[in-house]
Amino acid sequence: MGNALDVFRAQQQAVDDLHSRLTEVAALLSDLKKEVAVLGVSDDLKHTLEAEHAWLARLHDLLGDVQSWRGCEFRRMRRTMLWQWGLVITFALAASAASGAGFLWASQPYASELASLRSEAKFAEFVERRVAQMTALERQQFERLMRWSAPQR
Repeated sequence: MGNALDVFRAQQQAVDDLHSRLTEVAALLSDLKKEVAVLGVSDDLKHTLEAEHAWLARLHDLLGDVQSWRGCEFRRMRRTMLWQWGLVITFALAASAASGAGFLWASQPYASELASLRSEAKFAEFVERRVAQMTALERQQFERLMRWSAPQR
């Protein structure tokens, strides 16, 4: 799309340059017509100058039409580009939201399992600290209550 915009801008600039040049030529032609009238040039030259002046007036009108047509074309193209970019941005936001929701849904079972493992780890840590602080007599009673399959030392 950037290339189309550059081409459009270049064409618009060319039309503007041509219009300014045409305005200069029309002014010069008007001055020339006044000078020719002062000199009293022949009727053929007068008719030729009048025909060129009429042709330049028609060309001036044509350039005005081209400028207005290009302006309308640019407005339509801008609306189309805004619509396209709006769709792209909407799709990107929808895809991001869907992936975030999918990740949240997929991680829910692991979150509950992680919470239960944390509570078990806290309890095991508590038991470990308590066993480490036991006296020898308490330790013997603990081992009898636990009924280990093989006595550990």
